[in-house]
Amino acid sequence: MKLHTISLIHGIILMILGIWSHLWPESPSPTALIPVIFGAFILVLNKGVKNYRKGISNAVMVLTFLILAGLIFPLTGSIERGDTPALVRVLIMMTASLISLIFFVKRFINDRIRDDKKPEF
Repeated sequence: MKLHTISLIHGIILMILGIWSHLWPESPSPTALIPVIFGAFILVLNKGVKNYRKGISNAVMVLTFLILAGLIFPLTGSIERGDTPALVRVLIMMTASLISLIFFVKRFINDRIRDDKKPEF
């Protein structure tokens, strides 16, 4: 699967599950919309990922890492509350973020290897 497709799916998952997390509980929290904002940024930047713009790809990789790290607190909170639906939503978002991050890092490593093999003049 191509990186831009994985990034697109990741952004969609963040947006759908973030909206669901905001609308589901009886007392919705505005912090549940943070993944929606990150997902929107990822979707907006997806064309740059598809066109192989290194700067944009690196920005999306950083956003992906930040959302993965930021989801640790909702994960621990849902475990402490015993909220199984919230736990499942957070785990799905974290899994999608981790998979996306792995593909970004793989591409970054492949770019470094390719750049090292270019002949110098």
